[in-house]
Amino acid sequence: MGNQTVILACPTLAGELKEAMKEAQSDSVVYFMPPGLHRDPKVLHHYVQDKIDHFYNVSKIVVCTTGCGGGNIGIAASSAPLVYPKTRDCIDILLSGDSLADLKRDMHGVFLTESWMEFMKESSIDMEKLEKKMGRDEAHGYLKKLYAPIHDFYIIDTGCYDVEPVKKYIEPMVDLLQADLHMVPGGYGILRKIAGGTFDDDFFVVPKGEKVKPGSFPANF
Repeated sequence: MGNQTVILACPTLAGELKEAMKEAQSDSVVYFMPPGLHRDPKVLHHYVQDKIDHFYNVSKIVVCTTGCGGGNIGIAASSAPLVYPKTRDCIDILLSGDSLADLKRDMHGVFLTESWMEFMKESSIDMEKLEKKMGRDEAHGYLKKLYAPIHDFYIIDTGCYDVEPVKKYIEPMVDLLQADLHMVPGGYGILRKIAGGTFDDDFFVVPKGEKVKPGSFPANF
């Protein structure tokens, strides 16, 4: 077995992971997955498993897609031990600080970063797209129904991007829904630990030959 650490990460973490790698002067190899895999847990599962199966001579594989609709449950550590953060998703990772025990998150809010804004722009529920497709009034009615339970939007300021374009993008939605917009700090402590090779109680390990078990990640409530 080699001594190389490999990191599999969602592209929504790219800016923060690159910064953490730079700070730690890490020589780990990073593979960013295609965008949108989390839309379908089965597709995510197949992609992650295929990647893991094809690695050779590595010491560990750190997988940054975690809860994500259950897509990682049953993933087999076929080529090397797997290391996972004990998080629900990428939002937890971006909000994390020194310890996940201190993580506070509104589970009924919508969280954005620059990367998540770009993902929303490409989605079928982008406000501008819907207005062109359905007309302004019908689009707004649809969005009000879709986001009915949502009263708070949060921009995660990680210091790795300009928050103003994100604010400008989401404000029309916030105004339409008569919701509140908040700015919250994102320390991305999990990514800093990964880059520095510090795998403490915020992580769990799947030994080579074993699989990720149900209940390994926090529930989404």
